[in-house]
Amino acid sequence: MRTLLALVIIASTAAAAHAGIYAGVGIGTGANVSDSINTTYTADGRSARLALGYRIGPFSIEGAYSGYGLQIDNAGLYDSRSLQLAGKYNLELGSKFEVYGRLGFLRTDLNSRDGSNSDLSGTGYTISLGMEYRIDLIATGLGIYMDWTRNSADLTTTDGAANIGGQTASMWTLGVNVSL
Repeated sequence: MRTLLALVIIASTAAAAHAGIYAGVGIGTGANVSDSINTTYTADGRSARLALGYRIGPFSIEGAYSGYGLQIDNAGLYDSRSLQLAGKYNLELGSKFEVYGRLGFLRTDLNSRDGSNSDLSGTGYTISLGMEYRIDLIATGLGIYMDWTRNSADLTTTDGAANIGGQTASMWTLGVNVSL
């Protein structure tokens, strides 16, 4: 019990140093995509991510908008866009390094670039594991991060005519968070 109390006190003293609103931007690899009906996907360009969050100590709540392009076998080029709401936990390792985990919900839209194929949309989850290096500046804080993210959604055509089932996309992202 004393050990648990000591950990809570240590975590709460670190909270004062890491509190407030932050914004982030990241660029990543093309998405590695698969689904439940074995469709062939090829990444088309890089992935990108914009985030806005609120952190109190090691805990954050984070909203994000992310996207990537992909080629679907025999169906053309698509753009995938996701809105996400997630909880995040950062664990300080020392020397301004942190590791984190993020888990939340998402809404994904997969839109045909030329409009000749059905658009898809659905809801699901997002999970990330990453590391961050924090830099304290005079008026703000800066974090440089790298993470692996997996987004999974159950997609249906927007007219409801067809359900392709579960689709997952994973990617690596390198980015920057700035305390506001």
